[in-house]
Amino acid sequence: MSTFLLVVGVVVGIAFIYHSVVVKGKSCKSKAKLHGRTVIITGSNTGIGKMTALDLARRGARVILACRSKQRAEAALADIKRESGSNEVVFMQLDLGSLKSVRSFAEHFLKTEPRLDLLINNAGIYMPGTTEDGLGMMFGVNHIGHFLLTNLLLDRLNKCGPSRVVNVASVGHNFGTIDFNCLNTHKEVGVGDSFMDVFNTYCNSKLCNVLFTHELAKRLQGTKVTCYTLHPGPYTTPQRGARVILACRSKQRAEAALADIKRESGSNEVVFMHLDLGSLKSVRSFAKTFLKTEPRLDLLINNAGIYMQGTTEDGLGMMFGVNYIGHFLLTILLLDRLKDCGPSRVVNVASLGHNFGKIDFNCLSTHKELGVGKSATDVFNIYCNSKLCNVLFTHELAKRLKDTNVTCYSLHPGIIETELGRYANSVLLMLLKPFSMLFFKNTVAGSQTTLHCALQEGLEPLSGRYFSNCTVRNLYPKARDDAVAKKLWEVSENLCGLP
Repeated sequence: MSTFLLVVGVVVGIAFIYHSVVVKGKSCKSKAKLHGRTVIITGSNTGIGKMTALDLARRGARVILACRSKQRAEAALADIKRESGSNEVVFMQLDLGSLKSVRSFAEHFLKTEPRLDLLINNAGIYMPGTTEDGLGMMFGVNHIGHFLLTNLLLDRLNKCGPSRVVNVASVGHNFGTIDFNCLNTHKEVGVGDSFMDVFNTYCNSKLCNVLFTHELAKRLQGTKVTCYTLHPGPYTTPQRGARVILACRSKQRAEAALADIKRESGSNEVVFMHLDLGSLKSVRSFAKTFLKTEPRLDLLINNAGIYMQGTTEDGLGMMFGVNYIGHFLLTILLLDRLKDCGPSRVVNVASLGHNFGKIDFNCLSTHKELGVGKSATDVFNIYCNSKLCNVLFTHELAKRLKDTNVTCYSLHPGIIETELGRYANSVLLMLLKPFSMLFFKNTVAGSQTTLHCALQEGLEPLSGRYFSNCTVRNLYPKARDDAVAKKLWEVSENLCGLP
């Protein structure tokens, strides 16, 4: 017993030190005022960049928000002006994935702004892909774009010195390597789509940031410009300002969640609308109310899921009806509004379990369900089948949305400790509890891939794809079977009574 308590004490002590030193970290103590100084911050429409811009605006600096998305930058601009009380904050468009855009930004800046005292290369991306210049996406955005931008602005920095360049890297650079053969062949610092491949490529791009700073410092010796690189530490992205509709079945639980979200976000733009996905009548009623009362729809996240046997009021299998058919009908009824407000997105929360699923159309025709039986294995299989429906639906939806301004994505959120299995066998839940505490994600971590699919810039070419751990993943053939996806769509239309 004493040994156990000792181990627990050591673990708690390490956790406390980690939280105090790594998570909580230190704060900037500088009282410097920056009146008359000009700062460029890339990727400053959200997260670290936005908070940095706000702080520097409060200190009196003229702040240039260098961002790709005009819509998000203008929202950040309004927030920063309001919170800082400064009008010396402006937006200039910059796409670091385009060398043409970087050159255009630098040319425009040098023509319109007489000073540059601080360049903060903050923008970063964590996703595979290719830039318009044929570079790997993370190599191009995280390093090459900033490399070119810095070099184009160095003379202005030197003339306005003493000045600084700050490159936001990551502790991940410690895991990085630079493979010049890969760079020469692929114009990328890593290849592969697996989770580890993408992570390694990201770390390699962050090592580029650190090495760039090291070499830049040597080349700036004897000038009035200094440079630094940093790991910002773990952080929580600030609230984003969306109007959020909580579409839930239980009024009591929804109102409790509503109060929590309003209190923690400080936003009053959160409302509850009743929706029972196990009732096609309720889905139609929700859509009708929403379309009458809400002028916009920019993002539809089909998140609800259930793990229990039963039958919906429409005679459908419970998991088939709630996990898939209800979301199918809801999406179809709201598609025109999504198109009117585009660019917009549909995000379907599926599961890794789709890999174990199959679609038995004979069973669907006979039982209006994806499987029969009440054993633990039967219930698990039916759940997996419903999640395969989510993935196939996304695959077919992307094809039907081609050439529109709406894109769609499916995802596995991770193994999460949620209330999904609240109706499952109580003994099974009790046995799983120790494992869930040790190995399952909490809901904050579990929401990250959903947020990635909802918010990450540049995902449009990946419409219809499946994500896990904020990374696009390849699907087995059965989850991207065109014929099965098309037939499932047609069967779903018939079950929903759609023309």
